[in-house]
Amino acid sequence: MRLFLIALYGLLLTACFTTHLEAPEGKAMRIMAAGERAAFHKEYKDWYLFSGLLPIWRTNIADLIAEERLAEVRVQTEDRVSDGVITIITQELLLGLFPQTIVIEGNIVSPRHIVIE
Repeated sequence: MRLFLIALYGLLLTACFTTHLEAPEGKAMRIMAAGERAAFHKEYKDWYLFSGLLPIWRTNIADLIAEERLAEVRVQTEDRVSDGVITIITQELLLGLFPQTIVIEGNIVSPRHIVIE
């Protein structure tokens, strides 16, 4: 019985989720390399229940890029220590609340520098 509970707990600590990284439709974008300077920087959280099985809040990255008028963009997903602490605590309540940090960085480029393909 003890081995079963350990195996079940280990299974509950695994995560299975999808983060969609999309650009606005019909807009020319340049993907920025790591280390390039970005004037815009914001962090968001996607939230999932039951270790990723049920998304309860997803960031719409394409809409955010369009709202900020970014022409150069870099999007990253990160697992932070705070995300892990939230997951571990909520596993004890059998909720499995799983946050995923999304970092969006970019630059607005003047219309004369944008190449429409």
